[in-house]
Amino acid sequence: MSTLVAVSIVVLALMALGIAAMFLHVAVWLLGGIFGLFIYFIPSIIAAARHQEHFLWVLVLNIVLGWSGIVWIILMVWAILGERREPTLRHVGADVFNPRVRR
Repeated sequence: MSTLVAVSIVVLALMALGIAAMFLHVAVWLLGGIFGLFIYFIPSIIAAARHQEHFLWVLVLNIVLGWSGIVWIILMVWAILGERREPTLRHVGADVFNPRVRR
């Protein structure tokens, strides 16, 4: 009887290790994929952060042709050196705390 319990414990432990290894394998691949997408879209992220004038062109070209290393490098240079556009400011017509006051 004790042999059966020992074998059962060993089998359950090996199954748990297998499940843990599969989970770790999937987690590593998912994190690697997310990191890879982040690296792939760095030119678009930089263009968006700098309010680059041609951000949409950078994004579209990054999606379509970013897989080629040459275009990715050109997009990176374009995102960094391209003309910046100042973000538009929204004018508030009334005081937030007192809506009756107009500016």
